[in-house]
Amino acid sequence: MKADEEKIKRLLANKTQLWVAERTGIAQSKISRIKNGNIKMKNITFEVASKLTELAEEMFD
Repeated sequence: MKADEEKIKRLLANKTQLWVAERTGIAQSKISRIKNGNIKMKNITFEVASKLTELAEEMFD
């Protein structure tokens, strides 16, 4: 498991919140708060960051 802030930002900039939520199991409301800056990247759990990074790698690597 790993987390990469740049990959997460790219994922959230290029995919809809619903699309990400459906594929990660992370609540759409949490994804929205991360994307809009209401939750800072440094404050999300490692588990959430890992799921988002894994999806980003599947999409862009």
